[in-house]
Amino acid sequence: MIIQTIQLTGEQIIGARFRRNGTEVTPVSGFCLPFTTEEELGETLKVQCPPVSEDIRTILILPPAMITLRELPLPFGDRRKVRAVLPLELAGETARETEALLCDAIPLDSGNWLAGWLEKSDLEPLIEQLRQADMDPEIVTVACFNWQYLFNFDHGQEQPVTAVYDDKAMLVTKNGKPFFCRHLGSSKASAAQTVATLELNHKIKISQRFCISSRSNRQLAEQEKPLPLPTALATGISSGEMQPGNLLSPYAAATAYCSGEPMFNLRTGSLAWTGRSSRLLRTFRIPLVLLTILLILLFAELGVRWRLLTTDLTALDSSISKIYKDVFPNRKKAMDESAELKAEIKRLEGSASSLHPLPFLKLLAEAKGEGISGITEIDLDENRFMLKGDAASAVDVTTFRQRLTSGTTVPDQPEITTRPNKTILFTLRGSHGGSK
Repeated sequence: MIIQTIQLTGEQIIGARFRRNGTEVTPVSGFCLPFTTEEELGETLKVQCPPVSEDIRTILILPPAMITLRELPLPFGDRRKVRAVLPLELAGETARETEALLCDAIPLDSGNWLAGWLEKSDLEPLIEQLRQADMDPEIVTVACFNWQYLFNFDHGQEQPVTAVYDDKAMLVTKNGKPFFCRHLGSSKASAAQTVATLELNHKIKISQRFCISSRSNRQLAEQEKPLPLPTALATGISSGEMQPGNLLSPYAAATAYCSGEPMFNLRTGSLAWTGRSSRLLRTFRIPLVLLTILLILLFAELGVRWRLLTTDLTALDSSISKIYKDVFPNRKKAMDESAELKAEIKRLEGSASSLHPLPFLKLLAEAKGEGISGITEIDLDENRFMLKGDAASAVDVTTFRQRLTSGTTVPDQPEITTRPNKTILFTLRGSHGGSK
């Protein structure tokens, strides 16, 4: 991952790229150009920051003069709660509506919170310029709020009170944490006066004073020391021509971003960064498309199955209606064809104490054979039966009688009458047991 910082000092644009390796960053390239107008910012960045194949996160570092600072005693330790109540706390500090302000706060070692805010209209043009250059910033911060990351503090030991400042702002750290932060005036004695006032009001002794300056010819005061370069900056950068000292604030911001701790960030409210959601959407775009296609195919399959089932049910209803009309030709309208057919079959089957015509009719159908052309009349009671029908010859009637004879059915001798066309009209009587 590449972390790209764009620092605006008021007179210059300092751009730098760092490669992230866990919580450490390594400088890759940088540039320092005069800053003229905001309208030229996007075009300048397009030329100086060419696109790369790696994932890039952008941090915009504003000049301290754009931010108004106020130290507030808030009874919260949770930063989310502080961000929720901060607009209400600042309502009395400015006459502007809270929706028109962008604000955030960082915790101080004293237990208070250092709040910073600016008007939304001051930041929107800058973000729009960066967005047009395809560098939508995820973090909008101020350089002095990250200077504590320029020191390798040992958290197991007590740390000296240290003041770090440049021509614009000062940060005082205590126990490795921010303790005091203020803008500095244009006077050369502003830093010394601020240090003296701070020591007098808070009864502390600032043992170290480090100066960050992009000017190589700046004369240091008696107690000032140049800030030692971190190891990563002391080795230089891979490309680009600029002084390593110009990269101190960008390096501090990139290190703060990789530390995992919350940064001072003015991209809140309606200007909140939405790049994370866009990246997630692009990452899951293909799976979402495939899932949509899968759902479409699933519903299409369900629609085809429903269509086939409906067709089968319609065909079944048509078959039942046809059979019903064949069985009951005199009935014009049926309430439930299937139920009426089942009731008629049960009636024909009879009960345990009544006749059982269906088994007897089945016996007749099995014994009839091809010689019996038809049975025209059946008379059936509990013990006796009488059949009238047509046959091709007397031998067929005799064969039919023999097939009909069983343990429960005993036919008598048939009565045979020969027609002029030599076909046989027969009458067959007998007894039956009536069981299924």
